[in-house]
Amino acid sequence: MSFENHMDSSAAITDGQLQLEMFKRRYLQMEDPHEITFPSKELIKLPAAQRWMVETMFDRRSIKYLPTARYAFRVMKKLLSILEEAMEDPEEDEISDDLTACFTEVLTKADQDEMASIQEHCPVTYTAPVLEKNAATVTIIEAPFLLACGGQTGNRTWAAALYLGTFLFNSGRQLIENQTIMELGSGLGFVSILCGKHLHAKHVLMTDGSAAVMALAQDNIALNGVHEVVESNVLLWGTAGVDDIFKSGRQAVQPDLVLGADILYEPEDFPALMSTLKDLFTRFPKLQILISNVIRSESTLESFLDACSSNSFRVQRLAIPIIPEKEQIGFFHSTFDPIHIYLITSPQEEHQPDESIHDGAIE
Repeated sequence: MSFENHMDSSAAITDGQLQLEMFKRRYLQMEDPHEITFPSKELIKLPAAQRWMVETMFDRRSIKYLPTARYAFRVMKKLLSILEEAMEDPEEDEISDDLTACFTEVLTKADQDEMASIQEHCPVTYTAPVLEKNAATVTIIEAPFLLACGGQTGNRTWAAALYLGTFLFNSGRQLIENQTIMELGSGLGFVSILCGKHLHAKHVLMTDGSAAVMALAQDNIALNGVHEVVESNVLLWGTAGVDDIFKSGRQAVQPDLVLGADILYEPEDFPALMSTLKDLFTRFPKLQILISNVIRSESTLESFLDACSSNSFRVQRLAIPIIPEKEQIGFFHSTFDPIHIYLITSPQEEHQPDESIHDGAIE
């Protein structure tokens, strides 16, 4: 088996190669081990498959950004259990020494960080939803198991950001390429970094209300090598900060598109958000805004739409299909709750949405 040699955009991908690649992508994104589909028994008992997993997933000495040892232990424990069940011929089937050594290493380290807080930050690597060798990735240092409470929501990447990233990567590249992008409530920066690293944005300004989160986002900007394209700044909605933020950056910023992901969480924040959107439209009347959000509450959604209506904003929902979780090949995200993307435009301008948003797919 030579998995890597066959992973390109033109060659056919075998079922075995696809199983291994999806296993790796979900592992690096630190998906719940109970939700990961492991490769078949017949596949993982092959020496070449075990070697590939060691070299691309588990060798903590040669792979720079890997999940925590505790998480790796959970995944490898289940993998080895499957392997043991697959062993039929003691003379032919065996678990490789390298795989065993990797498990021993994570076992030792997992014992050390067993009591680590769920707020601990670690590298999470998101792979783009495309079947290519060396597919595009974004690595974010975050707290992947953090719950949505206590004002800590900015410290992890949420489903709406991954859904928005999937749309932009697959269908919305024209919206980003050679454009100046601003993100509201960016958190640690997945969407902004994706735009700057892989979608060829001219300039990206990520903003968030938390200075602590923006400090961590700076680390992610550096980690992904996009410091020349992406910058971060603190922006508190509902303040005079919109004017200030355009003066404080490395260059004068005139955004072509504003993005937001999972920023419609608390209705009490909507007046401040509306104030900021109004300031943006006053300054840039032709601006278009895309907001992606998980619909956890119909009443929250109605409150947002009512607030937009009260400000005479034009709101259109994009008709973008949601890919079932089992069919996703990258930027994996839950579809338990519906996710909507809304296009918001200024009441002052009579203009049509950019056709590249989704070939006119607007409800």
